[in-house]
Amino acid sequence: MVAILFLLNLSNSFAQNWEIGISAGGSNYLGDLSPDIVLKETKTYGAFFFKKNISPFFSNNFYFYRGKISGDDNNFKHLKIRNLNFCSTITEISYQLEFNFFKFAIGLNPNRFTPYVFTGFGTFFFQPVTTYNGNVVRLKPLDTEGKKIESNKNSYHLVQPVIPFGGGFKIKLNKDVNLAIFVGFRYTFTDYLDDVSNTYYNIDVLEDKYGPLSPVLSDRSEIKIGFNGKQRGRPDMLDFYYFYGATLSVKIRNKVCFEF
Repeated sequence: MVAILFLLNLSNSFAQNWEIGISAGGSNYLGDLSPDIVLKETKTYGAFFFKKNISPFFSNNFYFYRGKISGDDNNFKHLKIRNLNFCSTITEISYQLEFNFFKFAIGLNPNRFTPYVFTGFGTFFFQPVTTYNGNVVRLKPLDTEGKKIESNKNSYHLVQPVIPFGGGFKIKLNKDVNLAIFVGFRYTFTDYLDDVSNTYYNIDVLEDKYGPLSPVLSDRSEIKIGFNGKQRGRPDMLDFYYFYGATLSVKIRNKVCFEF
């Protein structure tokens, strides 16, 4: 109720056919440290958005997301020996084109519900970290796979393009308020959300270049399996992240009348 009142108060100075909304729910990822869905690694996200209804079937949506993802080899029997883990904050700005299967528009449209799908494009920022001896450590500066040494360039970029896609179900609570539940996947163009992609690098070279922490976090296995050139990740498979949750939006009014 507080959220609805807050959004309604913000709507007074804008034009009709626009909505303003908030979203919250769970966030997770698929990648080298999590090849399958692991529910216990689910983190949370929050978002706000503006929606422009261009017809009863289509709308333009502009989103800002902030959430977390994580992964751990210890969740999988065949990966435990590698013993890597990470977490990262995801900050995303994206445009999404939404399509309703039934005619649906906030206001007086007779349909109160519809399934819908969406896709679009955007950009996101991430920063993989891990915990070592009780301290949070950023992984990219340690160049754990020696990519920067090999190419004399950045090992990978922390700002990346993303393609959001997914779908859900929305319902009209009243003529001014919509509620939706959804699942939204993110196709990325990087395999380094988790700082793992290719092969192990020579630990002596890593230590000479970055200090003792780089080789330690490159190979965290107890029996030290990471000899130079051995496969560390799967570069043929890019990483995904995804959100699932609910959105709440209200119509933005261009004129408000008060009765006393």
